Amino acid sequence: MCGRISQYRLPMHYAQRLHLKNPFVLVDAADRRPGYNLSPGTHPLGVYPDESIRAVHWGYCPPWALQKKLPQTINARVETAATSAYFKHLWKKARILIPADGWFEWRIEPRPGDSDDPAAKPAKQPYYIQRADGEPMYLAALTSIMRDEDAAAAGAGFVIVTAAADEGLVDVHDRRPLVFAPAAARRWLDPDATPEDLTALVRADGVPASQFVWHRVSTDVNRATNDEPRLIEPLETLL
Repeated sequence: MCGRISQYRLPMHYAQRLHLKNPFVLVDAADRRPGYNLSPGTHPLGVYPDESIRAVHWGYCPPWALQKKLPQTINARVETAATSAYFKHLWKKARILIPADGWFEWRIEPRPGDSDDPAAKPAKQPYYIQRADGEPMYLAALTSIMRDEDAAAAGAGFVIVTAAADEGLVDVHDRRPLVFAPAAARRWLDPDATPEDLTALVRADGVPASQFVWHRVSTDVNRATNDEPRLIEPLETLL
């Protein structure tokens, strides 16, 4: 899954790297600060098909699910999103991008110094994953908020689309965000993309695991209220 991201660069940096023609930012820069540990319930920046960049609530529950008191969800599996009752209407015409500088995953492993103690309980060790070239990444996402007035609806927000991890990333977690490079990301935003276009895109054009690097980070990231640059630094440099 994907439950924490970093998004610490300026909105126009993400727009420029995405090669948008006429981007416009609908957030007040004075109210934004770098995000190193953004969690569900927060409002990361999202890039829309009209090239606007706005803050969007992370988390979504459709009206019918609210009536059944089903929980809000934060991710959508790429294998089933196009046909899922939760997401199929969003998949068709409500695709956005969440720009990110990296994301966090947790792996169950022995605590430092406990490798010789068979009775020791393993711990969840957080890892930070980013592009090897240091460039931003663009996470495929679906949203129920396409107009300003949509944001007031109960359960409104976005989910990040996830895919199966591969080529080593499975060592950290078996799911990961569906990440696009700029050219493919713009195709994801295209409102005229056909179902066949989208199927081909998600099958073949996600950024491969070989283009990511990852390292262990402090367990301070476990607390969602912690949000500072040291949370993405390699653990070894903090000890």
